[in-house]
Amino acid sequence: MTTEMSTQVPGFEWKTTLFSFEGRIRRQHFWIGWLILLGAGVVAGWIPLLGFVISLALIWPNLAIAVKRLHDMGQTGWLVAVPWVVTIVAMFVAIGTVGISAITNSAALEREDPAAIWALIAPVFGMFGLVLLVNLGFLLWIGLTPGKNGDNRYGSDPKAAG
Repeated sequence: MTTEMSTQVPGFEWKTTLFSFEGRIRRQHFWIGWLILLGAGVVAGWIPLLGFVISLALIWPNLAIAVKRLHDMGQTGWLVAVPWVVTIVAMFVAIGTVGISAITNSAALEREDPAAIWALIAPVFGMFGLVLLVNLGFLLWIGLTPGKNGDNRYGSDPKAAG
């Protein structure tokens, strides 16, 4: 008697799930794909130069699974841009705030005044916290919100398909 273990997740197609922006995916398949990409990103972080290239390549599948989850929820895939825009804007605001603080408090910074140093780095912590909250909130929203039942303009219901 032989037992055969299948590594295939029912309804999870690697190619379409991770590389296509069309269609819909279930929450379970989103989390499976997200965990695979997270693991690949962590491993890529251990490889100096090649890891950076791999991390850039992982942007595409991360966007693909997020867009398909939004489609499953009946939302436009363009909403995936919200966390990216918030991150980029927060980065520019933090850099600008640090620059302005450094220019206006240069004498205090030269004296190594703790209040001036804190005024220099506090906005960075604030922007980091904002970015973290927006990205985590977006991830939880698309990862936990149930999809719309039945077919929608983005495709057939993935729960009905398998």
